[in-house]
Amino acid sequence: MNIAETAYLNQIREQLVVRRQNLETALTKHENKQISHLLHDVDEALSKLEHGTFGVCQNCHESIEVDRVMADPLVTFCLGCLTPRQQRALEYDLQLAAQMQTQLLPLESSVKGWEVAYHFRPARIVSGDYFDLINDDHGGLYFILADVAGKGIGAAMLTASLRAVFRALIPTADCMGMLLEHANRLFCESAMSGQYATLVFGHVKAGGGVEMANAGHLPVLLAREKSVDVLESTDLPFGMFCSQQFTVQRTQLQPGDTLVLYTDGISEAQNASGEEWGLQQVREFIANKQVREPCELVRNCREQLDGFRGDSERFDDETMLAIQFAPARTAGEVREQAYA
Repeated sequence: MNIAETAYLNQIREQLVVRRQNLETALTKHENKQISHLLHDVDEALSKLEHGTFGVCQNCHESIEVDRVMADPLVTFCLGCLTPRQQRALEYDLQLAAQMQTQLLPLESSVKGWEVAYHFRPARIVSGDYFDLINDDHGGLYFILADVAGKGIGAAMLTASLRAVFRALIPTADCMGMLLEHANRLFCESAMSGQYATLVFGHVKAGGGVEMANAGHLPVLLAREKSVDVLESTDLPFGMFCSQQFTVQRTQLQPGDTLVLYTDGISEAQNASGEEWGLQQVREFIANKQVREPCELVRNCREQLDGFRGDSERFDDETMLAIQFAPARTAGEVREQAYA
């Protein structure tokens, strides 16, 4: 679909107008050829919006990739029409973005009484999945897992925005519901119209108490000794409306209980016949496992998923996060299970 036909147009126009005003202000203070050139590019983009040609490649007249336009409204050529030098520069930028995204993953935790493991594997160079673990300084842990709508650079930029918002707000939080409302408002202000994320945000306390909100995301699985509870979503996706409110669910973990969170890259993985692994398969896999060590659980899930898919191409980012209440342990540990 042509970018000019999408719901992003009005907000792109607003961004360009604000950028133009800023550039004009800068020019009145200091004459600069580079600023004049940028102002010309902004004017051209605004003109294309008015004439319905925004987001169209100047060379082949096909649509430019949506995620690239969302990341930079001034882009004028599609990937296929870039020169070899431009392609190399873009590849370098993507590799750098992937390295930065990898460095933002939580690699270790010093919280006593918790064992954590994860699997994180982007479908492309950068991912629209995001997760984080943040100590609360009282023996507990905040956890977040989100799946931003879309793929590529635009989605990856929003994951960085989510991380910044939650990391800034959590130290000041007194109430999870208010924290989510504030975070949602900030996310709405930084995202463009039509952009949102499904998200699970929770807080596990030193004694095993859990507060959690599920904003349009897949069900969270709570693996107990003899059962698997399914904790369904109760709210709309994060960022749908700036004035959203969120429902906080509460439960109590017993020693050995494990929370399992995952994105649809896991549940909707397909084999060569086009069959999906499915939510029921995810639940049955967790229920059938005798060993509930997060490290082994996540590793076994990844291996079974790869076996089911076979040689079929991956079309979506994969993330799984397992958090186990282990008060007998001296210290929690986060273990990276896969990143490829």
